[in-house]
Amino acid sequence: MTRLIAIANQKGGTGKTTTAVNLVAGLARQGKQVLFVDIDPQANATAVFMGTTYVAGPEPGVTVNDVLNEATTISQAIRTITLAGETIQIDIIPAHINLATAEQTLVSVFQRENRLQQALNPVKDSYEFIIIDCPPSLGLLTINGLMTASEVLITIEPGVFPLIGLGLLRNTIETVKSANPKLRLIGLLPVRVNRTNLATSTIEELTNVFGELVLSPIPERVAIGEAHAEQSDIFDYAPNNDGAIAYQKLVDEILIR
Repeated sequence: MTRLIAIANQKGGTGKTTTAVNLVAGLARQGKQVLFVDIDPQANATAVFMGTTYVAGPEPGVTVNDVLNEATTISQAIRTITLAGETIQIDIIPAHINLATAEQTLVSVFQRENRLQQALNPVKDSYEFIIIDCPPSLGLLTINGLMTASEVLITIEPGVFPLIGLGLLRNTIETVKSANPKLRLIGLLPVRVNRTNLATSTIEELTNVFGELVLSPIPERVAIGEAHAEQSDIFDYAPNNDGAIAYQKLVDEILIR
């Protein structure tokens, strides 16, 4: 049975895309058949996997924007890529910065919130995991991701304001569940965690509210960001770094949940 996991947070800079990239890479390295869907108009995850020229240059061909606008079939949008330094392959439906127009072009479309779900139906049974990187907003693209998913993973950084934003995202998830009752929260992932009282208190507060839904934290490490700059994932770039160890633990926790 295919697991469809949306990674979401309406606030930018929460490690959402970093988590998506490393979760996809980690699952693939476990031998899982993975499809990655980038519906974030920033297209940062696509840039890691396919290069910055692909996402910021002239429109490179078929992307997720064409899929959402029904200008192509899903099979024509899928690209197979090889992970850096490996022979392991993943499938990706890439994004381009032109995806920023999707919120406007879809606004008057019938069942616009179901476009991604409908597009993926013909291929979803070919994969064990479909990972969706949602935009840092609660707009139509994120709603498409949540309507498609069966599970949602929320990344959250230490601080008071991210906890406030978490409440807004929870309300959105509950609203979506009325139309997509299979959707469940698989976990909250603390990211960019350091040895500060703020980080400690944030994790304590999350644990008090959500209990076992709080996943093992990801530490703040320079190597995690450097890996993206090298168009790589943390497992290839710095496999012995404790950031890689933490993301491997995330992969293991996702597999058993």
